[in-house]
Amino acid sequence: MEDMRYLTFALGKGRLAKKALELFEQIGITCEEMKDKDTRKLIFVNEELKLRFFLAKGPDVPTYVEYGAADIGIVGKDTILEEGRNIYEVLDLG
Repeated sequence: MEDMRYLTFALGKGRLAKKALELFEQIGITCEEMKDKDTRKLIFVNEELKLRFFLAKGPDVPTYVEYGAADIGIVGKDTILEEGRNIYEVLDLG
């Protein structure tokens, strides 16, 4: 039995996470449990696609990516510049 690794996304909490999820849905990446507005969970999983999402404070996202806790992070450009972490900006989402 092959143990597949999850692709992990760190998302800055709030409006940015909501917008990121909207973009993901446009390309078929969904996580239904994140749509529950009353949840207090911070980690969400899409077992079918082997994706894991977690919500974090914006300034913490680059740290999680730099140290490997997340494969991809989505935060504002200002956060990337301010934190000065050893990470690569793959795409500017505007």
